[in-house]
Amino acid sequence: MEFLSPIYTEKRQCQDCYKCIRECPVKAIRVENGHAMVVSGLCVLCGHCVTICPAGAKRVRDDRSRARQLLSLKERVFVSLAPSFVSEFPEVSPANLVSAIKKLGFFGVSETAIGADLVSSQLAEDFSSLKNRISASREKVGPHERLLLSSACPVAVEYIKQYLPDLSPCVTDRASPLLAHARFLKDLYGPDIGVVFIGPCIAKKREADVWQTIDCAISFQDLRQWFAEEGVGLENTERKTSEGFVPFSAAKGSLYPIDGGMVSSIEKYPQAKGFRTMAVAGLDEIDRALRDLHPEGLDDPLFIELLACPGGCLNGPLASREGSSAIRKLKLLEYGGKAKDTATHRKQIDMQGVLPVERIIRPVHSDDEIRQALKQVGKLSLQDELNCGSCGYDTCRQFVAAMLEHRAERTMCVSYMRKLAQKKANGLIRVIPSGVVICDADLKIIECNENFARLMGSETELMFEAKPGMEGADLALITGMSRFFTDVMTPTGPDVVEHEWREGKKIFQATVFSIEKGESACGVIQDVTAPQVRRDRVIRQTRRVIDKNLAVVQKIAFLLGENAAETEATLNSIIESFSVDESDEEKIR
Repeated sequence: MEFLSPIYTEKRQCQDCYKCIRECPVKAIRVENGHAMVVSGLCVLCGHCVTICPAGAKRVRDDRSRARQLLSLKERVFVSLAPSFVSEFPEVSPANLVSAIKKLGFFGVSETAIGADLVSSQLAEDFSSLKNRISASREKVGPHERLLLSSACPVAVEYIKQYLPDLSPCVTDRASPLLAHARFLKDLYGPDIGVVFIGPCIAKKREADVWQTIDCAISFQDLRQWFAEEGVGLENTERKTSEGFVPFSAAKGSLYPIDGGMVSSIEKYPQAKGFRTMAVAGLDEIDRALRDLHPEGLDDPLFIELLACPGGCLNGPLASREGSSAIRKLKLLEYGGKAKDTATHRKQIDMQGVLPVERIIRPVHSDDEIRQALKQVGKLSLQDELNCGSCGYDTCRQFVAAMLEHRAERTMCVSYMRKLAQKKANGLIRVIPSGVVICDADLKIIECNENFARLMGSETELMFEAKPGMEGADLALITGMSRFFTDVMTPTGPDVVEHEWREGKKIFQATVFSIEKGESACGVIQDVTAPQVRRDRVIRQTRRVIDKNLAVVQKIAFLLGENAAETEATLNSIIESFSVDESDEEKIR
């Protein structure tokens, strides 16, 4: 079920705006009965849909219940705290934050950045080994050793493996900082401890689902809510506490949350000196950097640090958006600047384990299939392909491809729905027995039916034959009823008016109502001198007399007595006499 996925849709909140489709970098959204659902197999968990959904319909799985259960089942549960805590809680000292977290029942708090230090140290050794091999024989270095892509960001790893599969072998087979840290803690304190990650990243929930070493992952937002539920306050930083991170504080791995931080951390190790490095942040930028990059074309190896969030993890989808991003980055730089350059305690743990991703192969549609699908939404030529993007897709062809894959519905196409609505409206206008005319604020006709043209006379009928609908014709030059349109067009005027007026030997009755106040209005016209209309008009007026008479009778019933019943019977007989159907009239004739 969808709620088992880290990101899911609250259907009752979804407003069918398709903003999530427009904003999703991989279009991992399926529209089902008008609701935009996340396709977990295609989603890379960047969390962008969560941050931009205007209705708050995109939700993140709350794993606090799992964390609470872990606290009740295990004697010792440790927190792996993301290094971006510095920018998330800028007014709280690390010691006081540790103290507050331990009040929730955790045994200890450790920095995830320790795992980052382990990764940096390992990669520095990898670079050194690769440089030595190149010095011995450059030809023996394969194409996928010339381009090394970091495995630190699980979103970036999923994106490459799912959408840039040719570069999958280039992803370094090294554990992410979180996985390395969890292994480090369990090696140090025993395999029976629990490990809960706290940070701004949704993708860490996928890591916890995949790797048994990580028990669960919650967000900084979850932590704040947990504090509130338990009545734990974040003490002022001036208050001293002896609490601290276990088993020790991290080194330059604490810079990982900012773009270029991983590279800076690796370069602190001497063996990494002289190795070419680069940092790219943001999925769009990652795509632009890697899409046409061919490893075999590189003369010397290149390591690229990849972070899915623009600016780095401190701008993660579940990070606080309060305050200046520049100030938050400065806070982290200051904290990392005080840390040691390299890790002094190196545990020999398993450093392999890149996030496994099951790639979904999307079907390839033929030109004939695309053309047939385009016809379903009224796009019969290239000119019809507006590529307006209102459906959420960049092109009409991408949209119909999603239709063929049952990820989109025809009703998502605004131009198709507009044409469909126009056809239905035109059909209704054509079959209405009365004359119908719609005009704009300048009394220019937008649309009218043939019955209107017939009622207005032979000249207007000729105009209609020449140009059906008579779009652009001046209503004031055709009929005197144009003044009634002016009444409903004024901002303070009524929404509906009913009038009768004479033109020649005919008497017309018009009901004019506003469609868009001050912009457009519609008039429905009848010729009350026509036999059928005369009969209907007498019936309506007689019924009006009955209603008024009965109202009076109710007020003065004690005076009229039986006269009320006799009057009603008489008036009803008049109605019946005018309600003879056409077949009866033929018999009388």
